Order: sequence, then C-alpha cells, then structure tokens
Amino acid sequence: MDALLFPLLLALLAGFMFLSMRKQKKRVAEMQEMQNSVSTGTRVQLTSGLFGTVIDATSPDVVDVEIATGVVTRWNRLAVMRVVPTDEAAATYAGHVAPEIVSDDYDDVDSVSLDKPATDDARDTDK
Repeated sequence: MDALLFPLLLALLAGFMFLSMRKQKKRVAEMQEMQNSVSTGTRVQLTSGLFGTVIDATSPDVVDVEIATGVVTRWNRLAVMRVVPTDEAAATYAGHVAPEIVSDDYDDVDSVSLDKPATDDARDTDK
C-alpha cells in the first residue's frame, strides 16, 4: 500500500503543476494580446497606477501616453496593465465628480436618525 501511495502523490502533484502552468500561460497570452491591441485614443491604466490616453501606438515596443493635458510620456508597451472600458473612463480623469442620484421617492420611507437610539416613545407618536 505504501509503495503505491508515493507514486500516486507524485502523479497528483505533476497534474496540479501542469494545470497551473496552463492557466498561467493563458493569462500571459491574454495580457500580451491586450497590450498589442492598444491603439491611439484608448484610455489605459499603467502598472504604476497612472491613467492616461494613448497618443501614439505605432511602435511595437513603446506607446506615448498623455497623462495630463499637454503632458505626454513614453512607456514600454509592457507597462500597460489594462484598457479602461469607456463607461469607466470618465472616472479616471482628475477632478471627476460622480453625479448625484436625485430621487423623489422619499414619501414612503421612514427616516431614521443614526445619532440617537430609537425608543418606543419616539416611534409611537399617535398615542
């Protein structure tokens, strides 16, 4: 029984390593495909955390990214961490203020004060 256990554990370990390497290769391939597909006008996030707009993506090795109005920097294409979707792009600009949601549906909502604990006397005013 012990003679069979060790080879079985080695086979399971080898299988696990094989599957994890496949997943890693797939992630690397997806990342390289995304970095190579970056085009002019795309909003991107760099590995340093900076957000910018790609100004020039004609070179296979580097991209020129505008990180502020009139400030263009050159980055290695590998520094592109992700492409920001267009619906999230507005939130990546400096000074962006999210619009407030105004709702007039407060008629049927009871107001709750977080300052003081509610007591039964305060709730029942119809007595």
